[in-house]
Amino acid sequence: MQQQTSKTILMTAFEPSGDALGAMATRGLKASGEHVRVVGLGGSQMQKAGVELLEHTTKEAAMGVGAISEIKRIKGLVDMVGSWIETNKPDLVIAVDSPAANWPVCKIARKHGCKVIHLAAPQLWAWAPWRLRKMKRLSDHVMCLLPFEQEWFESRGMPATFIGHPAMGTHECKDIDLPAGMPNIVLLPGSRKSEIKKNLPMQLSILSRICTQHPATEAVIACREEDVERVKPLSNGLQIVADELPSVLAWADLALNVSGTVSLHVMRHGLPMIGMYKVNPLSLLGAKVMLNTPYRLLPNLIAGERIVPEFIPCGNIAGKISEVALNMLNDEDAMATMKNALEQQMLQYASHNPEKESAELILRFL
Repeated sequence: MQQQTSKTILMTAFEPSGDALGAMATRGLKASGEHVRVVGLGGSQMQKAGVELLEHTTKEAAMGVGAISEIKRIKGLVDMVGSWIETNKPDLVIAVDSPAANWPVCKIARKHGCKVIHLAAPQLWAWAPWRLRKMKRLSDHVMCLLPFEQEWFESRGMPATFIGHPAMGTHECKDIDLPAGMPNIVLLPGSRKSEIKKNLPMQLSILSRICTQHPATEAVIACREEDVERVKPLSNGLQIVADELPSVLAWADLALNVSGTVSLHVMRHGLPMIGMYKVNPLSLLGAKVMLNTPYRLLPNLIAGERIVPEFIPCGNIAGKISEVALNMLNDEDAMATMKNALEQQMLQYASHNPEKESAELILRFL
């Protein structure tokens, strides 16, 4: 009888960051004790949390100009999930991250009378505020991961709730085999094949220049287990540590990281960092035209000021970033000031439990 009366949720994630968010919300739903069926598009994390995957969608995620080759694949996934919605009529559709891929899903869901929630607000405040009208037409609510987003959306008529961020939770640090250097540096090149290919060689070049002045430097590359084979050919023999990010961040003195969620993990540890994101010239030009925020790295966006050096997006400027890194490493006061600023911004997340809060909001809509 319980199975017959249970509610069905469709959760659609297209990138690794969405996979982590979908898994978080699913764990919260399972912990609530309510009997719900969660079906979706996603990756191994969502599957492990209990989502019935219709398709694994996060292994070859791409973005920007490099995503043009993905259009046909995404369209096939949208068509497939559209047929599933038409046949199964889920009680709720949760569009997880990836607004470009999820807008068509939301449109189909609306056509079939489904309620729609966004898990992670589309960053319309950064590049496309005019799309808010479309979002209000296709969505019922948005769960925000950044503190300022709730007010931004609600002041424009879009119901929103700030739920915190899973990166800000407590994460277990293990005693793993890492080298002892002065300093210890972690390279975080991202998860997409295209961003690893562009950013890791630049990060290694920066590291090489640091080692010239600090010969006792030790460094490792941190990534997901499923990205190791992408990283290895570009690693230049550097140690690769998979799926142990909290432990590596606790070990490190400085992070060289791409933009995105990983910068929040670094902030969670109060670890000084330099944010970067190398792109091709066409994407660099497009970003200058489209992006309308003074900052791009999440800790700076949250703070509303530049507390961390950022080069997002950028070209091949390893020399310039190296100078910034060396100035930081040679200035203990500057490193301590950045660490304190990161810890202060982290306090905005202290009272939130995103796993629990996302589940409660989802259940309210069911």
